[in-house]
Amino acid sequence: MRSVLVAAAVFGLVLGSGAAAGAAETARSAGPGWTCAKDVCLRVGDEARLKDAHGCNHKVCVTVSGNASGYTTRGIYGGSSRFYGHINVWGPGMRVEGRDSAYPGATGSGRGSGQTCAEGWELSGGTYTSVGLPCEEVS
Repeated sequence: MRSVLVAAAVFGLVLGSGAAAGAAETARSAGPGWTCAKDVCLRVGDEARLKDAHGCNHKVCVTVSGNASGYTTRGIYGGSSRFYGHINVWGPGMRVEGRDSAYPGATGSGRGSGQTCAEGWELSGGTYTSVGLPCEEVS
């Protein structure tokens, strides 16, 4: 709650400083549920309770959207670190095994708090090797 109050205070200062010009355009480009002033955007309404996270480990990246009431985990290969194989994602109330591909990725949705992860498995010479295991917390 304190972080929400601090963010609201900072946002109020930005608005009060005359930085509201162009805020409507910035809000449209940020997407629904966002309020923006100059280069500062905050989620408003029910979406303010969502927690999003992103992280990478070796050749795999994980993106988490939502919270313990309902979240989505997406695992993809890390940028230019493409590999042939698959990515599995799991977490509270969810487990998805991806299919082998030159552009591996997997997405799953679950509920509950705890750790959610994406693990990449590269296929080479008939053997799978783990090539990254990024994880994020869901609360």
